[in-house]
Amino acid sequence: MKVELVPREGLFKELRVEVEGAIVDNALKEVYQYLMENAEVEGFRRGKAPLWIIKARFKETIKEETGKKVADATLHEAIKMANVEPVADIYLEDIQLDEGSLKLSYKVSFETQPEFELKDLSNLEVTIKPIKLNDEMLRKAIEELREEHAVWEPVDREIREGDLVVLDYEIEELSSGEVIKDETSAIVGQGMLRQEIEKELIGKKEGDELVFEELDLYSTEGKPVGKAKVKLVVKAVKEKKLPELNDEFAKEAGLGETWEEAQEKIRRSLEERIESLRKQAISEALVQKLVQMHDFEVPKTLLSRELSFLVGRRLETLKQLGVDPRYVDIRLLSQELLPFAVQNIKLRYILEKYSQEKGFEVSQEELEKYYEELASSYNTSKEEFKEYVKERGLEEQIRKDLIRQKAFEDLLSKVKVTEEEENKDEGQSS
Repeated sequence: MKVELVPREGLFKELRVEVEGAIVDNALKEVYQYLMENAEVEGFRRGKAPLWIIKARFKETIKEETGKKVADATLHEAIKMANVEPVADIYLEDIQLDEGSLKLSYKVSFETQPEFELKDLSNLEVTIKPIKLNDEMLRKAIEELREEHAVWEPVDREIREGDLVVLDYEIEELSSGEVIKDETSAIVGQGMLRQEIEKELIGKKEGDELVFEELDLYSTEGKPVGKAKVKLVVKAVKEKKLPELNDEFAKEAGLGETWEEAQEKIRRSLEERIESLRKQAISEALVQKLVQMHDFEVPKTLLSRELSFLVGRRLETLKQLGVDPRYVDIRLLSQELLPFAVQNIKLRYILEKYSQEKGFEVSQEELEKYYEELASSYNTSKEEFKEYVKERGLEEQIRKDLIRQKAFEDLLSKVKVTEEEENKDEGQSS
């Protein structure tokens, strides 16, 4: 077997493989046997067509299927010979077959791990804003509480930004003709709906109808996947009403008999959260610091997967809020989440390299404890969860996740934290 590794654009590589002899012969015989038994040839009963007709009629199929079988049998060894480590998907290309000499060549393309030098992480410093209980923090907590207890009341007026709209919709996919009808709701101006829809909704009233003749459809990666005719009818317009800060609200929120008592409980709750908020701020600052220190290209295939995962997770959150994902502007959402996808992938590579440098490992005891914690969170037994992990081949992925987690915790324990000088105009809570 001969192999040749050829660089392509970015992190992509092309591996050219040449194979001859028994491996090709055996693969050919298997393909011939299958076609002889299963191919449908006009003028012959199934399994009765002679081999010379099979060869002539299915020449391309024979080449492709033989190539796949040979690649399956030889690719692992070819990758080892080329001393390369593919990431994500491997694409089989350009199969060439010479039946007479039993020679077959194929090419595969894939991305490889990015190469970068790990910076000195022994004296890391990060700066965070001081996290202390002050009037602004208390004000925000109270506003969040009001938002949680807000009610949406129907209004008889034109739609404004911030309104909750209930919509009947009808979507007709232009390529398939499939029609979907249902109801959805969204808050206007919060990115729950596509921009072109939000723009047209402003100023409309209950009962108004909107029609988009050709609305572009996008995948979770933001790529065009077709067009649809969309018809919307405004079923209801609702305005948010925030509760007043009084004794009645304190009782409703379960925070006491008076508003003064409620404020004191909110203050104590914030004081208890300060340390966890500070740790979160340090973690976020450390992640940004690590990513900024290391400039390297990330594999496009991994980036596409990570972005698709983040978009899917955001869409699921919106769905739980009653928003139909088909009305979300996937392009804008993808643009918003792209920096986070890049950051996540870079952080994984940085932590892996740091783990290797430090020799971090995960013991079986640590792994068992982690399985137990995860099983508990999914409300199942540890044995059932371990079986689930084994069936899906996730053991190595979980082990790597734990090693990266250990690496991050090690860096977190060593990082020097500086707090920015506090704004003198910022009022302190007494």
